[in-house]
Amino acid sequence: MGIGPCLQLKKFKRSIILVLTPILLLPLLIFPPPHLQTELACAYTILLMAIYWVSEVVPLAVTALLPLVFYPFLGVVTAKRTSIEYLKDVNVLFLGGLAVAVAVEHWNLHKRIALKVLTFVGAKPRWLLFGFMTTTAFLSMWISNVATTAMMIPIAQAVLEEMTTEPDIEQGGSSKSSSGGSTPPGDSNHKPIVRANSQPRPLTLENSRSDGDKVEFKPIQSSPGSNNYYTSVLQKDINKHSPTEELSNHLVAAVDDGPDASTTALIEEPGFTSTTFNTKLERERKKRNLCKALTICVCYSANIGGTATLTGTGPNLIMAGQFKTTYPHAPEIDFGSWAFFAFPGMVLYLMISWFWLQYLFLDINWSEIFPCFSRNKTKSTEELHAERMIRRQYDDLGVMSFAEKAVLFWFVLLALLWLTRDPGFVSGWGSIPIFKKGYVSDATVAMAITFILFVFPSKRPNFFCCRAKGDDSEPGPVPALLSWNVVQHKMAWNVILLLGGSFAMALGSKQSGLSQWIGQQMTPLREIDPILANFICCFIVCALTQCTSNTATATVFLPILAELGEVLGVNPLYLMLPSTVITSYAFMLPVSTPPNAIAYSYGHLTMMDMVKAGAFMNVVGIFIAMFSVSVFGGPAFGAFDPCPHWLHSQHCLAQSVANTTLTTVINSTMAS
Repeated sequence: MGIGPCLQLKKFKRSIILVLTPILLLPLLIFPPPHLQTELACAYTILLMAIYWVSEVVPLAVTALLPLVFYPFLGVVTAKRTSIEYLKDVNVLFLGGLAVAVAVEHWNLHKRIALKVLTFVGAKPRWLLFGFMTTTAFLSMWISNVATTAMMIPIAQAVLEEMTTEPDIEQGGSSKSSSGGSTPPGDSNHKPIVRANSQPRPLTLENSRSDGDKVEFKPIQSSPGSNNYYTSVLQKDINKHSPTEELSNHLVAAVDDGPDASTTALIEEPGFTSTTFNTKLERERKKRNLCKALTICVCYSANIGGTATLTGTGPNLIMAGQFKTTYPHAPEIDFGSWAFFAFPGMVLYLMISWFWLQYLFLDINWSEIFPCFSRNKTKSTEELHAERMIRRQYDDLGVMSFAEKAVLFWFVLLALLWLTRDPGFVSGWGSIPIFKKGYVSDATVAMAITFILFVFPSKRPNFFCCRAKGDDSEPGPVPALLSWNVVQHKMAWNVILLLGGSFAMALGSKQSGLSQWIGQQMTPLREIDPILANFICCFIVCALTQCTSNTATATVFLPILAELGEVLGVNPLYLMLPSTVITSYAFMLPVSTPPNAIAYSYGHLTMMDMVKAGAFMNVVGIFIAMFSVSVFGGPAFGAFDPCPHWLHSQHCLAQSVANTTLTTVINSTMAS
């Protein structure tokens, strides 16, 4: 009798959290000390947003609108000042970057880039792994990690079909897997992975990650005599700008450890000797591990690659915006300086993860990693089939169209303009005398390219000298590379609101004095070594981001880390930079990120596979982030200057007074 009501209450968990949270936090508004009334009003809003973000009782973007309601009513910040935070320069930069990413996806340029890279690396398992990881990481630097994963995983599955299906060619037949290209998740020919004697387990995975993604596994009715499967439905606004709609009909079987169906078939097949059986069993084990490696490498690479650029993932932009809000006189964090800081660490982390996944699933084989030292340069039948399949998919794309060439040109130009506007070590084009100092930003460039994409033709014009040779078609208007309908359908508008909410939170914390009050409460931590404090912060953020949204984690923790940096007497960037990167290093659970959930839904991976692989990745990620800030944080942002000109902390004021006193004493001594 006692269990029934509890189960009923569990169904209304979201509603209970939604209603009770603001009620339980009311003492902050009803009984505040007179000198902390504004600070606690701001704390009420921030705590309410944090709980709603973590529990996801309402969409993340809707929660991000709460400062527009509570700040004016509670007298924290005016409505006019709060509204400005929702369309700052960083939001416009993100909007422009997403528009270019939409153009790349719309014209299928990202798939051409991916398949072209895979044709170069070949089909040796570990080099195929390398090709998928580098391609996914590169694409994730520019477009959504969800869109990248949703595109790359079906390609990986098609390759796995060619490499793991027993071909009938040797017996004179034709292999079923070699008759076609990739099988997208929504294809009726796509077969879920089912292991023998496994019992499907109900899964409910709900979590929002960067861009407000929500993943939910729901049981569906199977056909008579078939196994019970599960369908993974990617529910979020971002599916409007990524191909994840294909995932909605992808049938997946829950997987348990144990022998798979092919192994059971081996056991039942008569005439097997012990040696033959062991050989076949080892072959099946290698095939299963290859499936795991190629599936998990895509989601890991998508998470890692997004950290390398400022527009690659939400937490990077949140950090840049909050830093500018908190320290308005500090130099801006632009695209070039962020790439200088984060890109080397991303490459190092990607290489370490490549070796780790080899060790975990493929075994380290130095003769294959360095083929120049290998005597055996022949390729197996499966590898030849996989190479032909990749080449066939690339050939199916046809000759590169005019639109693809145009999008590639504007995409490369945008990246170059971002990187060279203000590189730091030399004067960039942004310092040319024709531009007023401080007027041009990365958002200016992004909007310029976005406008061009809306007017540049998607086909070669067919009039006057622009007409192609042999083109006899009637002159007429040519559609542009982007249309508003395409952008409206695929753009992640919710992320812009999410960024605005995080910036409004930082603004309220500063103007109300809440951040200063938090800093005073952390004064006892002043004796902690900064390196140890940095490690502890990274560890806490890494642990929380495994089960909460990385954007929410960054939004809540970055203002606290800024105050902690001032208390410790270090540059706030020393703590903020690595923790920002760490929020994207969520590898242990399917619910940690949407790419993880997409990879897990294909049925090759078990929960223990992800935990075992992800635990090591998370530990290494902490040290990679600390390495990046220690080596590149200084040259890129001056992160080791404890008292830059824009920081007015108590430590810096005391240091300034001490320096002034010392200078006065020295001058007096020399004068006497």
